[in-house]
Amino acid sequence: MRTTLLLFCFLGILSCTNQQKEANNATENAIPAALKPSAEKHPILKVDNPYVSLGRLVEGDSVFHTFNFKNTGNLPLKIISVNASCGCTTPKWSTDVIQPGKKGFIRVKFDSKGKEGKLQKTITAYCNTLPAENRMAFKVEVVPKK
Repeated sequence: MRTTLLLFCFLGILSCTNQQKEANNATENAIPAALKPSAEKHPILKVDNPYVSLGRLVEGDSVFHTFNFKNTGNLPLKIISVNASCGCTTPKWSTDVIQPGKKGFIRVKFDSKGKEGKLQKTITAYCNTLPAENRMAFKVEVVPKK
């Protein structure tokens, strides 16, 4: 019984590791050859304010925030995808290639419907950067409707 339980735990850990590797491989495969980063040439996604407070809002209301960034690297930057930590946050982003020294954006909409209390949400942009994951976050307090 113990051996079976340990085996299932081990297989569960392996499957999580494989899913993360698959996500990284999918990001790598989506990058055009001319934009593949190397130790010498790579883009850097530098967010002006990577962690912000969006204040308080009433449950059911929505709030928008734009994370502005600059490519401070020496290779054009391409955002492959942007994921939010939950379905209540919807991202939109610069779809064009961002040349070195130029700016781009990631705009998020947070919908507080069904939410309450102090919350923190994370946004992860997958790019041709090293590493591929670029995180930013916001906190918000949702107060109940009266």
